[in-house]
Amino acid sequence: MSSGFDDKTGIIKSATDWGCWYQTIEDITAEILVPLTTKGRDVKIKILPSSLSCAVNGKDIFSGRLFASIVCDESTWTLEDHENNCRIIRIFLVKSNKTPQSCWTSLLQDQYLADLDILDSMQKEDSPRTLSNRKPRF
Repeated sequence: MSSGFDDKTGIIKSATDWGCWYQTIEDITAEILVPLTTKGRDVKIKILPSSLSCAVNGKDIFSGRLFASIVCDESTWTLEDHENNCRIIRIFLVKSNKTPQSCWTSLLQDQYLADLDILDSMQKEDSPRTLSNRKPRF
């Protein structure tokens, strides 16, 4: 399973058996690959401030306590067409704590771990100067 840190986008990506999850300083995204025949009614996602679960066609994909809390009102999920003759469930979670020091070391507590060396690189790279360069100013 590959993982990596893209210093231009600030994304840390971690591969899993169901797809991947990645994070920036501000948010978490989980991508679950599902069959092309999957419909929205087949997907059950439960997003709570400290837990997350995903089931497809009655089969649990994952379920558990999140590494840290999220803002539920700003978090959502989608089901999208994807290349390679499949679909993708994309779960978007907004972190409650948005500092470089608050990088998640796993998606769920003790499950789907991120590479600690890559996390360290992200925290070193993301000084206030580099963060301000990534955020659009309005």
